[in-house]
Amino acid sequence: MRKTVAMIFAGGRVEELSVLTFHRPKAAIVFGGSYRMIDFALTNLANCELIETVGILSQYKPSSLIDHVGIGLPWDFVGTHRAVRFLPPYTGPEASHWYRGTADALFQNLDFLELHRPDDVLIVSGDHAYQMDYMPLLRFHVERGAELTMGFTPIDLNPSRFGIAELDAEGRVMAYAEKPEKPRSNLASMTVYAFRCNVLMEELKRASEAAQGKQSFYMYDEVIPRIVARRKAYGWVHYGGWEYARTLDGYYRVHQDMLGDVPKFDIAAMNVRTNTMSPRAAPPTPARHMPTAHVSDSIVSTGCRIEGTVEHSVLSPHVHIGKGAIVRNSILWDGVVIEEGAVVDRVIADKRVVVGKGARVGWGNEAPSEELPKSLTCGAAVLGADAHVPAGAQIGRNCILYPGVGPDQLSAGPVESGRTVRAPTR
Repeated sequence: MRKTVAMIFAGGRVEELSVLTFHRPKAAIVFGGSYRMIDFALTNLANCELIETVGILSQYKPSSLIDHVGIGLPWDFVGTHRAVRFLPPYTGPEASHWYRGTADALFQNLDFLELHRPDDVLIVSGDHAYQMDYMPLLRFHVERGAELTMGFTPIDLNPSRFGIAELDAEGRVMAYAEKPEKPRSNLASMTVYAFRCNVLMEELKRASEAAQGKQSFYMYDEVIPRIVARRKAYGWVHYGGWEYARTLDGYYRVHQDMLGDVPKFDIAAMNVRTNTMSPRAAPPTPARHMPTAHVSDSIVSTGCRIEGTVEHSVLSPHVHIGKGAIVRNSILWDGVVIEEGAVVDRVIADKRVVVGKGARVGWGNEAPSEELPKSLTCGAAVLGADAHVPAGAQIGRNCILYPGVGPDQLSAGPVESGRTVRAPTR
């Protein structure tokens, strides 16, 4: 049987997600209440019988990601045969520098591949949400004698945002272009690649020599085009759901799609594995709906205490909704507190946010975000970790509050729609 090692790209911040990636990479952001984005890749790999070793390539503020993944126990990557390893940048006898991109991250870890000596390397992104059986793709890769097999999925809305491929009847990649202005197909790259290991190593070494002196070194512009043009590259088409969620609008939309009688994105049906034990020594407590609570069409995680009204919202663990408070169409992360009488409408709140008594977050018109006019147009107010909205304050729509913003920055009067408020620098 051929041996396959998996590598996860999990190092990027993603500027379009603003304060949500201020303290963490996109792979570590909360998704669906109780999960992290990397859970989808890890779950898919855990369900693939060929995968025994996983390397996680992470660079940007990896602490929360490392805490969450731990030793890989929730995904069964433990024991004598299965393992997960973080592969951060490191110093060596010849050279040392930060990862300059996805190709450079792989190049700097060729020793990891040489140690495990796999026949094939399966590379996936750690910041996409989808359920996929990688086995058919890997079988297809072997049967075709492919040197590279790429995963694609049909995209109907604005496919020019992605790498786009044209395939022949046998699945051979006839053309590939990264974010073309006029796409010639709707098959978008999922950032799922199966490489023959010796080919990957050879191409990375060649591309690294060519990239000397460059500030960036990426797979999509340094390695993939050359293999498509000169080697046997095939495409495997995945027809299941796949969520990119790279913008604040996209992140907000997919959470709204999780709700309703027939969710467009049914996260409950995906059997996603996660680490529920990472921040605590005991299992989380059950959620409590107090006598004054009213909850409808919402996802409520463990440890929540609800005394007010929650409608069409997604709540992470240990959220507290006070008496008379109203939460609508919102996404509240771990430990958020909405105090008595506050109204929260279309809000994305990072961890430990406090909205004071009688405050109103999400009001007024929908002026575009002054900081991210292309990423934040849905009308949601985005509150960074540990932000504290004082009692009686008003925050408009498409606003961004940076982590740690508090009464000193919010007491002067209403924050009009589209505005960004930053905490003082240390």
